Amino acid sequence: MDKVFSRQALYDLVWSEPVKTIAQRFGMSDVAFKKYCVRAGVPVPERGYWAKLAAGKPVTRFPLPTRDPGANDDVRIGPIEYGKFDAEAELAKPPPEPPVFAEHLDAVRSRVERRLGKVKAVRDLTSPCAGLRRLLQDDAKRAARQQASAYSFSWDSPQFDSGFEKRRLRVLNSLGLGLAKVQVRLDARGRTGRDVIAAVGDTTIKLQLDHPSAKANQHGEWKVREGPAADLRLLVGPVRERAEGYRAVWEDDADGKLEDKITSIALEIVVAGEAEYRAGLLRGHVWAIERRTELAREVEKHRIEAERQARERRAAAIKARREHLFGQAKDWRTAQDIRGFVAAVLAQSAKTPDELAAWADWALLEADALDPVTAGNLSLPDLSDM
Repeated sequence: MDKVFSRQALYDLVWSEPVKTIAQRFGMSDVAFKKYCVRAGVPVPERGYWAKLAAGKPVTRFPLPTRDPGANDDVRIGPIEYGKFDAEAELAKPPPEPPVFAEHLDAVRSRVERRLGKVKAVRDLTSPCAGLRRLLQDDAKRAARQQASAYSFSWDSPQFDSGFEKRRLRVLNSLGLGLAKVQVRLDARGRTGRDVIAAVGDTTIKLQLDHPSAKANQHGEWKVREGPAADLRLLVGPVRERAEGYRAVWEDDADGKLEDKITSIALEIVVAGEAEYRAGLLRGHVWAIERRTELAREVEKHRIEAERQARERRAAAIKARREHLFGQAKDWRTAQDIRGFVAAVLAQSAKTPDELAAWADWALLEADALDPVTAGNLSLPDLSDM
């Protein structure tokens, strides 16, 4: 089974009874259950905690740490179970409450600032952050192939030889190394390293670092820039529907180069992760309320349609019963007419009885076959829905 807990609810659960007992209810090992807790930053009792507690010995209960910026507060235990959606059951639940955040964003910023400390601007790429290593390794392979070959191909040439590109990567490396101190990973992907993201908790923040005039081509591809080091501009967060509460644009200006602002930029990237996480929850709440209203409309629409179809079925059943009744009454009446007709013919016909006997027998047999009363084929309609 799967179930969603808040971090606080999960914390209260794991400190109320042994994890092994809880894990068994979820059909998993205690090791697997603890992994969910570790990922959510929820501490669990140490080995021997419950035995010491039962023996009256002193034990230590670790407090629940404050949620990391950008990290989910909800924890889903177990694989998601996909079942048939029941709109009426969903509407029977209370409406979702709007998200509430214990800390003001400024308090988050202050907390991160203390953890982050000062971030230095690196002068080279000899010690790249984890998110740049693959990019630099691939470029080094291209350079090696070019040197080893008598021919060079533009499509396989090194991408980051220019002064501009080297400076751009140094700025990214400085940010990546600094952000790693607060467990935020920066990754630069793609051939030109323009697909840059920062994973702040469970929230992904897009970063766009390039010359202020740089634009993607018609295919959405970004080109490397030739020439010496030049102005750089960094855009933090989504281009559209950006949350409030953090500085999104950084560039070389009168206040200094980007390298002089590395600490402030790294701090704002982390704050951006928390701000976008909160904005996402608020958007999700609005969507949930709108979806609930839409579900109510759909349920009412289905109810009206079901009632219409039920009325049509009832009307069709009434019509069928009447037609069946009228048909049987008609057959009975026709049988009676045949019998009367036979009697009249036999009484007044000029033909001899011998001549009419065969005809009369046949006619009366037809009347008996047609008569629902005497033929034994009287069928009664279903009246259970009346």
